Amino acid sequence: MTRDITCQLGTEQSRSEKRHRVVFFTDEDGHEIRVVTSLMTVSAEDIAAMYKARWGIESFFRWIKQNLNVPTLFGTTENAVYTQLYATLSAYVLLKWLHQQAERAVLKSSLSFAGFQSLLLCNGLPVQWQSPIAEILYQKRETHRTSLSNFG
Repeated sequence: MTRDITCQLGTEQSRSEKRHRVVFFTDEDGHEIRVVTSLMTVSAEDIAAMYKARWGIESFFRWIKQNLNVPTLFGTTENAVYTQLYATLSAYVLLKWLHQQAERAVLKSSLSFAGFQSLLLCNGLPVQWQSPIAEILYQKRETHRTSLSNFG
């Protein structure tokens, strides 16, 4: 925390009646952050910690929207949100794993994860990518089938 002040906000013509608190602190990169709040009884350190925690949550949801293709949530209940997030995270992890496995087998061609996802979903992957993916999925299916037959 670098500074902690109170002030009225706005221009001379349109100034707030109540005083607001402004807490100044620096982030991990040394940039100054200013947070305006009405919390007068909370320590400046706690306000900075709250902001940093909130920023972490905001960044996480921005990552989800960008990487998991979840522009909106289908439900508003806690259960609906968790279900959609778990399903999309599971799909992301599986696709990321499949991309990494196939990328090891395709030495001369580099395809970004975003490009891989797009081409896979449109059934437009190049042949040199399709073969390793088919092998990977077939091996995993056979391994799973063998383990199930050994179990029962």
